[in-house]
Amino acid sequence: MYAQAFGAILGLIACLYEYVYGNLVVIGNKFVPGMDYINFICGYALYPLCIIVFFISLINLILNKKPNQLKNVALLNKILAHITVIIGILGCKFYFIIPSLLILYQYYIPVLFEYDLKREEREANRQSAIVELLKNNIGKHTIVKLLNVSYEEVEILELEYCSKRR
Repeated sequence: MYAQAFGAILGLIACLYEYVYGNLVVIGNKFVPGMDYINFICGYALYPLCIIVFFISLINLILNKKPNQLKNVALLNKILAHITVIIGILGCKFYFIIPSLLILYQYYIPVLFEYDLKREEREANRQSAIVELLKNNIGKHTIVKLLNVSYEEVEILELEYCSKRR
């Protein structure tokens, strides 16, 4: 949630930068022939969307302790975050890449590292299985063949287990 709030603030800075250099239409300017409709729509929608995403991420942090209310806010947050990123990339182009990565951080980074998390979980399960077999006085060679682990790993876990047991 902190990353999303920081991304929204960086998005506001990117919007202001684009407003200053004239790539987005500022409120009060007339539609000029050199501007296309995408920049016109993005100019009016992006700044308020960044502010809304910032405040919703703060609300999400406050309601983190109340899961029943968090469900509706989290869904609204997800929808607005994706809309903000789409409009931001259309309006600010490459200036909005880092804010968009930070805004969508909580939705896609856990998915990218899911394999690493599952691997750590498998290793923890394997180590607990080795310790259980050592508790039942199963031989080290049998554990090596049964679980397809190295002999050194079994010895290290046995030393840790024996040191805790004594």
